[in-house]
Amino acid sequence: MTLEADITAFLRTNPFINNLNFSFGSFRVYPSAYRHDVASCIDSGQIKVRAKGGSSAAAGASYDMAFDSLELSPSFSIGSPDCQAFLIHECTHAHLDIQRIGAHSGHANEAVAYLAEAVFLQAAGQPPLGLQKIRVVAHSIAKTVLAGNYSVAPTDVAMLTAEVATHPHYMTSVSYVSNGFDRGIMQRILR
Repeated sequence: MTLEADITAFLRTNPFINNLNFSFGSFRVYPSAYRHDVASCIDSGQIKVRAKGGSSAAAGASYDMAFDSLELSPSFSIGSPDCQAFLIHECTHAHLDIQRIGAHSGHANEAVAYLAEAVFLQAAGQPPLGLQKIRVVAHSIAKTVLAGNYSVAPTDVAMLTAEVATHPHYMTSVSYVSNGFDRGIMQRILR
């Protein structure tokens, strides 16, 4: 099997993805976003998968909105719970890109992805990927989602988004653009 096939099989069959069902402010996260939308875009090549590394040494993966690609660590293994969590985080960004919501808060976008990662790990009985405050806060909120609270409380939305905004890696990520794969000429050429 190819890496793409491994990833789409995981997205379509992993039982813990069923727990990814919550609203975070104006954002909505739901199982079919991963099982169908993101998996189908990987199958069709709309989302490229590359094993070249994340956006930084600390990132196990990243999603590039300009080139519509999942950038995975060369050591990525779909059998690793950590790699699965990184994948869920990045596929959440891909899902938000597919929705074509235009320019929006990059901090909120990251907060949604951290919460999806946390819900997935909590459902799987796995520990957080680290002890960074973003992840501690996300896991606390994830417990409320898994307890049956679909809508994340506005105070929790604000708290997690603010925590992302203060992290050095995201301080300049004020705005993201979700364009549903509407690539410019340079992105099409370089892709």
